[in-house]
Amino acid sequence: MVKKTNTGTPQKKNAELAKKYKKLSAREHVLHAPDTYIGAVETDEVQGWIMNEQETMTHKKYDWIAGLYKCFDEGIVNARDHAIRLMDKLCKGEKNIIPVSSIQITVDKKTGVITMYNDGNGIDIEKHPEHKLWIPEMIFGHLRTSTNYEKNEDKIVGGKNGFGFKLVLIYSKWGEIETVDHIRGQKYVQRFEDNLSVIKPPNIRKSKGKPYTKVSWLPDYEKFGITELTDDMYQLFKKRTFDIAAVTDRIVKVKFNDEIVPVKSFENYVDRFIGEKSVVKRLYEKPHKRWEYVACLSPLDEFTQVSFVNGINTGKGGKHVEYILNQITKKMIAYISKKKKITVKATTIKEQLMLFVNCVVVNPAFDSQTKDYLNTPISKFGSRCEVSDKFIDKLAKMGVMDAALSLNEVKQLKGAKKSDGTKSRALRGVPKLMDANFAGGPKSDKCTLILCEGDSAKAGIVSGLTKEDRNTIGVFPLKGKLVNTRDIHQSKINNNDEINNIKKIVGLVTNKKYVDEKEVKKTLRYGKILIMTDQDLDGSHIKGLCINMFHSQWHDLIKLNDFLGFMNTPIIKAKKGSQEKSFYDESAYHKWKEANNNAKGWKIKYYKGLGTSTSKEFKEYFANKKIVTFKYGNTCDNAIDKVFNKTRADDRKEWLEEYDKDKRLNYSKSHIAYDEFIDCEMIHFSKYDCERSIPNMVDGWKTSTRKILYSAFKKNLVKEIKVAQFSGYVSEHSCYHHGEMSLNKAIIGMAQEFLGSNNINALMPNGQFGTRLEGGSDHASERYIFTALNKLTSFIFKSDDNPVLNYLDDDGTSVEPDFYVPIIPMVLVNGGKGIGTGFSYEGLSYNPKQIIKYLKNKLKNYQTKQPHVIEPYFEGFKGTISDYKATVDKETNKTYPKYLIKGKYKIISADSIQITELPIGTWTTPYKQFLESLMDTKNKKNSSIIKNYRDSCSDTEVDFTIKFMPNVLADLLSKQYDDDINMLEKTLKLYTTKSTSNMHLFDENQRLKKYDDVYQIIEDYYPIRYKKYIERKEYLIKELNKILKILSNKARFIKEQCDDVIDLRKKKKQVVIQLLKDRGYDLIFDEGEEFNYLRKMPIDSVMEENYLKLMKEMEDKKIELETLEKTTIEDMWYGELDELEKEYLKYQNDRRVRQSGGKKHKKKKSIKMKKK
Repeated sequence: MVKKTNTGTPQKKNAELAKKYKKLSAREHVLHAPDTYIGAVETDEVQGWIMNEQETMTHKKYDWIAGLYKCFDEGIVNARDHAIRLMDKLCKGEKNIIPVSSIQITVDKKTGVITMYNDGNGIDIEKHPEHKLWIPEMIFGHLRTSTNYEKNEDKIVGGKNGFGFKLVLIYSKWGEIETVDHIRGQKYVQRFEDNLSVIKPPNIRKSKGKPYTKVSWLPDYEKFGITELTDDMYQLFKKRTFDIAAVTDRIVKVKFNDEIVPVKSFENYVDRFIGEKSVVKRLYEKPHKRWEYVACLSPLDEFTQVSFVNGINTGKGGKHVEYILNQITKKMIAYISKKKKITVKATTIKEQLMLFVNCVVVNPAFDSQTKDYLNTPISKFGSRCEVSDKFIDKLAKMGVMDAALSLNEVKQLKGAKKSDGTKSRALRGVPKLMDANFAGGPKSDKCTLILCEGDSAKAGIVSGLTKEDRNTIGVFPLKGKLVNTRDIHQSKINNNDEINNIKKIVGLVTNKKYVDEKEVKKTLRYGKILIMTDQDLDGSHIKGLCINMFHSQWHDLIKLNDFLGFMNTPIIKAKKGSQEKSFYDESAYHKWKEANNNAKGWKIKYYKGLGTSTSKEFKEYFANKKIVTFKYGNTCDNAIDKVFNKTRADDRKEWLEEYDKDKRLNYSKSHIAYDEFIDCEMIHFSKYDCERSIPNMVDGWKTSTRKILYSAFKKNLVKEIKVAQFSGYVSEHSCYHHGEMSLNKAIIGMAQEFLGSNNINALMPNGQFGTRLEGGSDHASERYIFTALNKLTSFIFKSDDNPVLNYLDDDGTSVEPDFYVPIIPMVLVNGGKGIGTGFSYEGLSYNPKQIIKYLKNKLKNYQTKQPHVIEPYFEGFKGTISDYKATVDKETNKTYPKYLIKGKYKIISADSIQITELPIGTWTTPYKQFLESLMDTKNKKNSSIIKNYRDSCSDTEVDFTIKFMPNVLADLLSKQYDDDINMLEKTLKLYTTKSTSNMHLFDENQRLKKYDDVYQIIEDYYPIRYKKYIERKEYLIKELNKILKILSNKARFIKEQCDDVIDLRKKKKQVVIQLLKDRGYDLIFDEGEEFNYLRKMPIDSVMEENYLKLMKEMEDKKIELETLEKTTIEDMWYGELDELEKEYLKYQNDRRVRQSGGKKHKKKKSIKMKKK
């Protein structure tokens, strides 16, 4: 028997079914399911970009309501869409079109009312012929109505699906639309209430006013869970208005609450996120009218994007962002692989970037009605955009490549763990370490590790330590300068013994955070690091490199005040009897010296090297420690990074341009900031680094080459000497403080005379000093080659100038002058290159004869603009040099001369050429290897162009005969690479270009200055040389007058003795001195008034014959003086230029004889510059 179940009455069943299944109107469904249409209506805390009170964007957590934001967005996108549509119609030639020129957004924080206005054609005020509704009411008040439904038409606006502003009104207490149709001459006003449940009849009247559309509404804030507009949502609305200003045509002025939005373009809009261009580097590109993008290093340490499609802010990105990003990462991978030979992943590059994209896509499709993510496939974008190689190159150099490489090296950190230190008492396997007894134990935080400069410094330090010091002080000698850990890959750090040893000694762990002193005490073997270096500029550099190591590898330790410091030792000591004064910087010494009678009676000793100090002195240093510790501040990171970050060369330029030699570190302080050390001590090394790398404009020498010339003059190096021996002499007599290897290299460089080296070599190359085969690197050992002064050198650097030069002082020793003053600007004669800190130099060589002629013309008429030109010139070069496309500096818009330098070749048959000259800087042996790479081989048959070649080159001459594959030569000759270079020259690398865009030189005040061309250099050089002639003339006149006085006094002295007017026999010294005074003889020298020049004359000189000889000599000197006084400065200089020109022609001929192996040189016409 089956039991029946009681299911209730039919009425109850119906009620249950009605409750379970409901049919909602479209408006009710929007209210019931907001997530489907506008997004969540609850407040959510999110992380993102929001506008702050300063109208810039901040990435932070804020409260937002997605649905409320989307309502605002629908309204503002409508205004922007209208501007796009009208402009499109205007461009197509439609009539009665008034474009949008103004979009105005008003958000009343007190009432919560939002108003949006745009001018331009209003909405058609007409009833729809099919639906019998007024069109404004239909498109604003009825769902699924739109102007964007035409499927066959490509739409480039934001709205499409017919919901749009209806959603705004559904979530509003009331809304009002107002539009003027200027074609029909009507104004339409209509109100909607109660979440679009009430639609008031429109108010339509005639109007002759300008067309516009305005919408106002009061959001139903209760439906969004709030009672009024929040501060965060207000700022988001304001940001969205700024967005629209950035992605709308410039002719449209956008206002927010009656104030014009100060965004001029999309590129300018980016400033709101990352700051101005001068502060944060970025790259902008617009390769297509529908695409523009900006890339920079991400400020968030992860990839972030800000993107727009047809005015819509795609907060989550989409296919358009992927499209640009994938091109950047793909091309950057190839770029890094080519430049650094390292493979990085796309994600590694991506994480370095912040990308801004603004694009227009045809018929955009999104993942939802909230339109946060673009789903449109790339194939349907409607346009193509290719990121340029130039953009990638600049982006890489901007720091993205280095950042990606750094991240890539994270993989190397596993290897770094092998060398990580630990806190342990026993430490083995670290050579030369003298460990503190307490290191690694409970008292390790009381221990200090001294990092010193070399073994001798360690020996001195150890000799100064007491038994108690040995418990808390450890000493580790550095082999030299630490590597710049900011610029090398982690793998190289892992393999660096010096750094690995420091890690073990201190207990450092790669990538570990040392947040406070407790962490240091808990994990490290030493609580402090003390740097002790020589008190010279290289010592400052070593301190800086140590700071840089901790800053780049263990940044937290830099922030701990007193963790890192250095110990001061005297740089100068002054002794007088039992008195002793110590000076820790030279400026303090010089002040004391001036105040104490120029230190007369004091014995001065310089202590630039720690090795100068005795054990007794080291004991004094440690008994009375002068320790300076570093402290961290807000500007310290930038200061350290500025000096050691390779990518910040321009910042270093600005830094050095403000160089002040008198700005020194205050060594009396016990605490200094890191940036204070950088700006007051490290900067002096950086300046010195430039001085030894970049020449002086006046004499063309760097520090080392000037010391070499000084030593050659001092030794009167007319007889040859081995380079190795001369190098030792230079080191001793000019106080050269670096290795002899670099000095040997500089001496050899000054003597080289193969094509492409010096136009005038100051020293002679007696032996194998290198050839054009290998660019000079094929020179013999310095032990086997000899050098001497070139005779021509003395005609350029006149010995008469020596007394009026400004000689430098090194540890109390007079050394070379700050610069020589040659009679022609030698920096132009030999050119050259050099890289210093922040600055570099690359200059061309010019024709000495043209320089001499130019100066002669200038001397004849100083005020007249010189018509004579000075052209690039390389002694012995047989190719051509012609003007080429000028180099333009994009930042300053300056143009710099650029030259095209070609080798020489001739066609000898249909498939063969003979090359008899190579471009300057292209050496014969490497070029031969290049030709082999173009040859027909089994492995390269498809790409080969050369069948074979014959090498008949010598050490001085080029002679290659090249046979091409069939038809290749004719094809190459028939094509042009550009107007001046054919494809043969391009393919065979038979040309090079040189510019004057990088001529940074030191001026007479030792300040770095950029010169645009050769003439600017001469304009600065000329008055310096002219002034030196004036000083020389004044000095010579003074010296001749002194000589005349001596001769006159000597002649009279002899005459009076011969005539028995005076008799000095059997008289005491003081009697003789008084007698000479009484007779009115002149005290010529400061000899303590002793008349030595008369009293100590040889006995046999006091004869009448000698008297007559002195009188004749006096007459000769008078004539010499009169001639000198009558000679103008112009004549002096002109005459010496004449002498130089004659000697140069002799030198030039002798050099050509040497180059030809002793054969007499047939005079050839010099290569003429080709003018375009």
